[in-house]
Amino acid sequence: MEYTIIGSIKDFWHKNHTWRIRDMVTLDTLFKNSILDLRLIDRLDEEEQQLRFTYLLRLAIDRFNGWVSIYFPRKHIFGYFATIYIAEKTPNVSCVVLPCDTIFRVSPIYIPLLYWKQLKVFHARLCPDKGLHLHIISQVANCCNISELGFHGNITEKEVLAIVEGLPKLRILDFSDSTLSSKALLMVLDGKLKYLYELNVLHCLIKDVDGKDIGAHMDRLRDFKKELLNKACNFKGLKKFIHCFGKSCEHCKDKSLASK
Repeated sequence: MEYTIIGSIKDFWHKNHTWRIRDMVTLDTLFKNSILDLRLIDRLDEEEQQLRFTYLLRLAIDRFNGWVSIYFPRKHIFGYFATIYIAEKTPNVSCVVLPCDTIFRVSPIYIPLLYWKQLKVFHARLCPDKGLHLHIISQVANCCNISELGFHGNITEKEVLAIVEGLPKLRILDFSDSTLSSKALLMVLDGKLKYLYELNVLHCLIKDVDGKDIGAHMDRLRDFKKELLNKACNFKGLKKFIHCFGKSCEHCKDKSLASK
């Protein structure tokens, strides 16, 4: 009887020890690099696999501290306290990418931004709740090292004005795959962002002052393109203006048809 119990304990210890070794190897493989890539969880379909990943993630966060960038998942949503915990444990990251707008409805991301004081690059898909947009921009503006900002969603003059006033030293501004008001886009090119080097508005839907797609009227679109490109050419510091206004864009055509 005693032999059986001792044998069981030894067997348990051996299995537990084996799993610990496997955990360490897995941790090093998944997390011991410069990027904390949380998008990996999107590839896991079973709940048990996702729980396993979050368990390993917690071990990694307590063990490593050399991450430079964090990429949040597109499908899987970390809750409020989990997001805060990740932010609190990664105060030195310089790049954060949030590809999903759902996270804003679950976890106010402007609170984790309080922890990321060393941010240089921030990309996020904005949720429909415009009330949160200005909070996020004001918190990003508090990260005085920000040089690259990407906002993807519905961008109006209010958001652009907050960016221009709060982040005057911005170098790269990315609004790709967004809905932009024509006034907002022209405001970016007014020259107040003196250090702006690159502007990306690829695959954007541009809405005119009447709220309608500016591309629906060829004459108005032609005049707007001319005004826009003239402003871009006269913007001394701007070296890269990424857009698809001057050609037929299949991506934008498909998006336009899908919205009808």
